[in-house]
Amino acid sequence: MVVLWKRGQPAPGTRPLWDRRRQTLLVALLLCSGGSARAETSNFDFSGRIYTKYLYGNDDSQGALWYGNPFWPDDIAGRNGVATEFEMTIKARVSDAVQAGVRMASRYGELWQDWWESGNYKYGQQVNTSGDSLGLNHASYMKLRGAWVRWNPELPLVDLVHVGASDMGTWNAWTIGRIRYIDRDNGKGFFIDGHFDEERSWTWNLGAVALPKLWVGPGWSSGVGDPVLKNPFWSRDWAYAGKLTWAAPGARVVAIGTMTQDLEADPADPDALGSLYPNCKDAGGARVPGCYSDHAVDFYSRFWSTNATLEGNFDPLEHINLNLLVGFAKQRIDPRFASNGVAINQGVSPVVFDDVSDGAAKLRLDIEDAVADGLKLKLEYFNIGQHWNAIFGQRREGDVLLTDGLVEGGQLPTLNLANEFIDFDEDWYESCIGWHGGTAVTEYAQGPLDVSAEYTFLSYNTNAQRRDVDKIYPDFLHSDGFTDTDLYSYANPKNIDRGRDPRSVYRRNQNRRTHIGVVKGRYTIDVGRGLDLSLKGKFIRDEDFRSDTTYDDDYRGDMATLRAKASMPVSDGVRVAVGGQVDRWGEKNRAGTLETGYGNGTTKKEKIFAQLSYDFKGVRLKYHLEYIHKDLLRPRDGDETWKVWRSKATLEVAW
Repeated sequence: MVVLWKRGQPAPGTRPLWDRRRQTLLVALLLCSGGSARAETSNFDFSGRIYTKYLYGNDDSQGALWYGNPFWPDDIAGRNGVATEFEMTIKARVSDAVQAGVRMASRYGELWQDWWESGNYKYGQQVNTSGDSLGLNHASYMKLRGAWVRWNPELPLVDLVHVGASDMGTWNAWTIGRIRYIDRDNGKGFFIDGHFDEERSWTWNLGAVALPKLWVGPGWSSGVGDPVLKNPFWSRDWAYAGKLTWAAPGARVVAIGTMTQDLEADPADPDALGSLYPNCKDAGGARVPGCYSDHAVDFYSRFWSTNATLEGNFDPLEHINLNLLVGFAKQRIDPRFASNGVAINQGVSPVVFDDVSDGAAKLRLDIEDAVADGLKLKLEYFNIGQHWNAIFGQRREGDVLLTDGLVEGGQLPTLNLANEFIDFDEDWYESCIGWHGGTAVTEYAQGPLDVSAEYTFLSYNTNAQRRDVDKIYPDFLHSDGFTDTDLYSYANPKNIDRGRDPRSVYRRNQNRRTHIGVVKGRYTIDVGRGLDLSLKGKFIRDEDFRSDTTYDDDYRGDMATLRAKASMPVSDGVRVAVGGQVDRWGEKNRAGTLETGYGNGTTKKEKIFAQLSYDFKGVRLKYHLEYIHKDLLRPRDGDETWKVWRSKATLEVAW
């Protein structure tokens, strides 16, 4: 049937979407609202970043990450692959007092060869040619990484309220540390900043931080995966922090106190999920004394710790700076809710399995233009207790001591180091728990010349005899020898001796002392656009008399390192560099036991490398190629040889 209607009239059975009255009303509403219905793009700050990494070496592993986590299968680790990550950050100015922001990033790990990988697992999780074969690690899905809201509430004494993501930079490495780069905005909490006086010479900070369910606590978790817990309850696990700062010309004093609390439900409470006594009766049917249901669950601390520091920074004279830090740490573990990681994980645990407490102190003096112009003198004394442990402290990308250390990257006062999810060209970090000693550094800079020299002496508060490393103190399996961060293997098969784990601070028998000497220099030659020459020499003597009942297990290690590098810009934005490093390690009684005997070891290692950097109108390209030859000579255990080529390139564009 055909229906006809006149022009300008609505079709039968319909209503006009627009008429003159509605148009007039809409215009009036927009005018009255002042245009608030229109998004103001000036209130937004959009930024993006594309990061591509190329990683290739002469082995048959696949992935774009040199060191993954050895206990997590399919964690995208591997030495051959190209992967791209995209991230977008949005910051909004909601009003003159309120800001907000989010960061979204693609999941890093999809190799270019993955092409259409969907992230599913099908066909019995067998590798196949479909897009459903490798799992979510190999799909570039977007994930919300960080979201935050920040505002000035315009209240007396309160400056700022921050809710959401934070890198935890408010505190310090000894208490709640800045989160490592790859997790930089995964941490979230509630934060309030304020002051006490109009001059803001007294300021304060308060925070409540959601504990990560992984890595803070016994077994590197707040109960997840712990065999003694049937229902790990991590959603009520928090850390609390307070900071008080006093600042005046030439002086600054900061007090920080933190507490972590890992709570678990009482398994005897009849109202708890999976209760042992849901009906308040035992296995024999008898009434359990004191048991009754009140429709509420009791909680106990599985793990509790507190860390506090008092730090002062003073400039008594124009060229002198003095820094003093003292701290206190304490922890409690309830074995009803936490399994003994030392016992069940062969000594691999981020905590001593006991209720312990200890202190730490550090004093540093910096003198500018000491004796002569351009000459600096730095002196540091440190004394870190054997039971100090910053369980929520900084795990990477930080350094609390002046010394170059044994592994160069930095020293941090925690057993919770994160030397994984990195590439071969990134720094390593070692635990300085128990370190007691001093460092002296002289630096001279004048014109094209920059040189420095260091001497450090270490004794150890962890020196002890017959320490219980079976049930209480973690020794991280590998406590002997210099750590080879160039060729490190987490799996550490029998025929590869990678040296001491950087987290290993306890031994059954230890009487150790260490000397470290470092000389560094850089000189710029006025050739072309400027040729930079750098040289570093390092010598370590590490002695451990181990058991006090015999001389047969005494250890002595000498390590000498010489590294040279030459770099020069060849055009605008382009710089090239070449260099090399030679290592010679001689170690007596490197590894073994009194029962099986100890074996000596000699390490000869050479490395050559070439580097290229290119920076042009927003494009940043870096390339690193190196070859390592290493001979590990072990008369008792057999010799080993490495011939390793490896390369890394990164391409980054940000806007």
